[in-house]
Amino acid sequence: MNPRNLLVVVLIAAFAISVAAQTPPKKITRKITRTSGGKPPSTQTSPAKTETPPPPAPPVTAETATPPLAIVNETSITSAEIEPTVSAAILSDPDLFLHAFYEDRDKAIREARQRAVDARISSMLIGAEAKKRNLSIEDFLDREINSRIAPPTDAEVREVYDANRAQLGNAGLEGVRANIVNYLRGQRAEQAHAEMVNRLKMTNTVQKNADVNAPNLAPGTVLVSVNGQPLRIEVINERMKAYIHKMETRIYAAQKQALDRRINDLLIIAEASNRKIGPEEIVRTEITDKLKPPTEAEISKFYEENRARLNGDLASLRAQIGNYLQEQQQEKLENDLAAKLRAGAKVQVFLKEPVPPVFNIVTGRGVARGDVNAAVKIVEFTDFQCSACGAMYPVIEEVLKSYGNRVYFEVRNFPLSSVHSNAFRAAQAAAAANAQGKFWAYIDFLYKNQNSLDDESLKKYATQAGLDRKLFDADLDGGKVDEGIRRDIEEGEMFGVEGTPTIFINGVMLMSLSAEGLREAIDKGLARAGKTD
Repeated sequence: MNPRNLLVVVLIAAFAISVAAQTPPKKITRKITRTSGGKPPSTQTSPAKTETPPPPAPPVTAETATPPLAIVNETSITSAEIEPTVSAAILSDPDLFLHAFYEDRDKAIREARQRAVDARISSMLIGAEAKKRNLSIEDFLDREINSRIAPPTDAEVREVYDANRAQLGNAGLEGVRANIVNYLRGQRAEQAHAEMVNRLKMTNTVQKNADVNAPNLAPGTVLVSVNGQPLRIEVINERMKAYIHKMETRIYAAQKQALDRRINDLLIIAEASNRKIGPEEIVRTEITDKLKPPTEAEISKFYEENRARLNGDLASLRAQIGNYLQEQQQEKLENDLAAKLRAGAKVQVFLKEPVPPVFNIVTGRGVARGDVNAAVKIVEFTDFQCSACGAMYPVIEEVLKSYGNRVYFEVRNFPLSSVHSNAFRAAQAAAAANAQGKFWAYIDFLYKNQNSLDDESLKKYATQAGLDRKLFDADLDGGKVDEGIRRDIEEGEMFGVEGTPTIFINGVMLMSLSAEGLREAIDKGLARAGKTD
């Protein structure tokens, strides 16, 4: 049991809108690190200390010089300066795959490619076995794994809670019990899944033909076949594009955060020198003294606006919400100070954000609106039980109104069945509604009633949407729509989809899930095509 991994699961689930439980921000005592670019303020009252001069730096040569990441006025910031901060940030992340990528990129990619092959073999084996038994994959997994997992005991739940008590702050056991239970069940399911795959390898024909990491593999190379079904190199290559970009983007984020902090420190030191005061005085007057505890009204307002996405009542989440709101206030004050200082300084930043990969996403496989030949094509992978998907849906609807047929919009399925028990069934229901041409009217009911997606409710919504119930029930229960849903899941995984909603604009994953981010991506796509009118 890894308490660090659990903590991420618990906190993400408790604040599904990316609100993580954090310790209260204390009075800011951030240490300002001086370099040769910033002199200590002349009003320092502490006694001067005699220090041994450091040894002279070795001469900079063409071989040893590295380009700066930024220049603040005339002071350069190198990667070596921020490396300790970046390393600490990455190594404190619970994702061990990120650690591996950061420490040895080439080795991590080779291992990830092999994991991708193993995962695809597992999926192929499970699909073959389910077909032999005349079961859907979901029914097969439910029989072989889910129904056999014993629920964790109260003692086990308590043990995990106690192990993470320091990080959970004021969150009570009951407020996170459901998340801990899901985590423990997930661990057991993962172990049972691995054991089942090993058994299936003995009863099916798995033939390995090529090493996925062999150099110069020709296009079309079959890496492995399962009962004669081939897995080709192109599938793995496409999947690796998403993995590499996500790892590079996370490292870039750590670098940018450390670089921004260093830039701000230099600017504060320079400002303090100009004012002839200590840099800590600027931090105190501009940030610390302006911080105010959130009021009960603000906490209650936040809870009411987000209660559908939060796991717990107001009493159990009050401290976490208060911490979050104060952290947001502190971040805004820091950003305001940084913007003010940068406005009067010469700041050049050379750190480049990784270029996102463009995926070859074939359109026409989901339910769509708009002209398929439009300059901008949007493909969304969604889960009808996902609260973030429910929140994003009206945003997409509103944004697309102003573009008409200049934008093509397609919905694909990616039910997260491991965390949303009714997600796959809801996807089946949406497909059954689509068979009668009423997909859009029907999914309105799904997104607006995400806490009621049981069979009885799904069929009730069909009646309310004006569907032929006899046909709908037959399609819902007949399983004929399942293949398309599983194909969406498989393709989504290949494109790097891990959560929902995941949106692609002309094959590029949208990183800012907001109305502004969506409009910006659409406008860029139209501008590239020369169709902004």
